[in-house]
Amino acid sequence: MKTVIVFYSKHHRNTQLLVDAIKKREPEVELINVMEISPLYLSDFDRIGIASGIYYSKFAKPLMQYLNAHLPEHRKVFSIYTCGTMNEKYTKEIKALVRERSCEYLGEYGCLGFDTFGPFKLIGGISKGHPNAGEIQGAIDFYKSLG
Repeated sequence: MKTVIVFYSKHHRNTQLLVDAIKKREPEVELINVMEISPLYLSDFDRIGIASGIYYSKFAKPLMQYLNAHLPEHRKVFSIYTCGTMNEKYTKEIKALVRERSCEYLGEYGCLGFDTFGPFKLIGGISKGHPNAGEIQGAIDFYKSLG
C-alpha cells in the first residue's frame, strides 16, 4: 500500500522525530513536510498519515490548510501527534475532515512532546525529555499495526 505522511513539526521537532523513525524503519513511506511543500500529490497514495504537534489544542494551522486543499476522497487516513499534555479531543478536527472526504480513519497515535509554546515558555516548558525512546518506538509499532 502506497503511504505518505504529511506533517508539520516546528518548535522542537518532536513530531519529526516520530515520522523520521517510521521512515527509517519503513523506507517506502513518503514524507511531506508542509513547511517545505513538496510536489507530491496526495491522490497518488492509498494511505495518508497526518502528523503534527498540538498548538492550542489543535493540529497545526498550516497543516490543516494544506489538508483542506489537498486531501482526496476515499483514502485510508491515520494521525500522529505530539503534545505537552494528553487529551483525546486533539483529533476532533482531523476526524471531521476525514468524514467530510469519505475517508476511512484507521486510528491515531499520540505521545508527549517537549512543549514551550505560548504560556508554557514562561515556566521553562512541560514534558521535557519527550518524546523518549519508548514513545518513538510506540509510533513505529502503531504504524506497523496498520498493516
